[in-house]
Amino acid sequence: MEPSLKVEDHGDWLSFVMPYEGGIVPVRISRAAMEEHFDAGQGPDSLKKAYELDGEMIRARAADQIVAGVSYGPDHLLVLGPEHF
Repeated sequence: MEPSLKVEDHGDWLSFVMPYEGGIVPVRISRAAMEEHFDAGQGPDSLKKAYELDGEMIRARAADQIVAGVSYGPDHLLVLGPEHF
Protein backbone atom coordinates (compact mmCIF):
# COMPACT_ATOMS: atom_id res chain seq x y z
CA MET A 1 0.00 0.00 0.00
CA GLU A 2 3.06 2.27 0.17
CA PRO A 3 2.69 4.37 -3.02
CA SER A 4 -0.81 5.54 -2.21
CA LEU A 5 -1.98 7.60 0.71
CA LYS A 6 -5.18 8.03 2.71
CA VAL A 7 -6.96 4.78 1.89
CA GLU A 8 -10.49 4.93 3.34
CA ASP A 9 -13.30 2.38 3.27
CA HIS A 10 -16.63 4.24 3.00
CA GLY A 11 -18.79 1.13 2.86
CA ASP A 12 -20.18 1.62 -0.65
CA TRP A 13 -16.85 2.73 -2.09
CA LEU A 14 -13.15 2.92 -1.35
CA SER A 15 -11.20 6.14 -1.72
CA PHE A 16 -7.48 6.65 -2.02
CA VAL A 17 -5.07 9.14 -3.47
CA MET A 18 -2.16 8.26 -5.65
CA PRO A 19 0.83 10.19 -6.89
CA TYR A 20 0.79 10.81 -10.61
CA GLU A 21 3.17 12.92 -12.71
CA GLY A 22 4.14 15.20 -9.84
CA GLY A 23 0.62 15.59 -8.49
CA ILE A 24 -1.96 13.68 -6.52
CA VAL A 25 -5.06 12.08 -8.05
CA PRO A 26 -7.97 11.26 -5.72
CA VAL A 27 -9.62 7.98 -6.72
CA ARG A 28 -12.96 6.45 -5.78
CA ILE A 29 -13.65 2.79 -6.61
CA SER A 30 -17.09 1.25 -6.16
CA ARG A 31 -17.90 -1.64 -3.87
CA ALA A 32 -19.27 -3.47 -6.91
CA ALA A 33 -15.86 -3.26 -8.62
CA MET A 34 -14.06 -4.36 -5.47
CA GLU A 35 -16.39 -7.32 -4.95
CA GLU A 36 -16.45 -8.40 -8.59
CA HIS A 37 -12.75 -8.10 -9.34
CA PHE A 38 -10.92 -8.20 -6.00
CA ASP A 39 -13.00 -10.55 -3.84
CA ALA A 40 -13.95 -7.89 -1.30
CA GLY A 41 -16.36 -9.25 1.25
CA GLN A 42 -18.97 -7.58 3.38
CA GLY A 43 -18.19 -6.06 6.72
CA PRO A 44 -16.07 -3.35 8.26
CA ASP A 45 -12.99 -2.39 6.27
CA SER A 46 -13.57 -5.22 3.77
CA LEU A 47 -12.76 -2.89 0.86
CA LYS A 48 -9.60 -1.68 2.53
CA LYS A 49 -8.51 -5.26 3.18
CA ALA A 50 -9.04 -6.16 -0.50
CA TYR A 51 -7.05 -3.06 -1.49
CA GLU A 52 -4.19 -4.12 0.76
CA LEU A 53 -3.98 -7.39 -1.21
CA ASP A 54 -4.46 -5.98 -4.73
CA GLY A 55 -3.48 -2.32 -4.44
CA GLU A 56 -0.75 -2.54 -7.07
CA MET A 57 -3.20 -3.77 -9.71
CA ILE A 58 -5.85 -1.25 -8.66
CA ARG A 59 -3.39 1.66 -8.85
CA ALA A 60 -2.12 0.48 -12.23
CA ARG A 61 -5.65 0.38 -13.64
CA ALA A 62 -6.44 3.77 -12.10
CA ALA A 63 -3.33 5.21 -13.77
CA ASP A 64 -4.57 3.81 -17.11
CA GLN A 65 -7.85 5.72 -16.67
CA ILE A 66 -6.34 9.12 -15.89
CA VAL A 67 -7.03 11.60 -18.68
CA ALA A 68 -4.09 13.80 -19.62
CA GLY A 69 -4.70 17.48 -19.03
CA VAL A 70 -7.56 16.94 -16.58
CA SER A 71 -7.20 18.54 -13.16
CA TYR A 72 -8.21 16.03 -10.51
CA GLY A 73 -9.05 17.19 -7.00
CA PRO A 74 -11.61 16.94 -4.21
CA ASP A 75 -14.40 18.10 -6.53
CA HIS A 76 -13.24 16.04 -9.52
CA LEU A 77 -12.30 12.49 -8.55
CA LEU A 78 -11.26 9.65 -10.80
CA VAL A 79 -14.20 7.26 -10.37
CA LEU A 80 -13.81 3.56 -11.17
CA GLY A 81 -16.52 0.94 -11.47
CA PRO A 82 -16.60 -2.71 -12.51
CA GLU A 83 -16.39 -1.76 -16.19
CA HIS A 84 -12.88 -0.32 -15.68
CA PHE A 85 -11.34 -3.70 -14.82
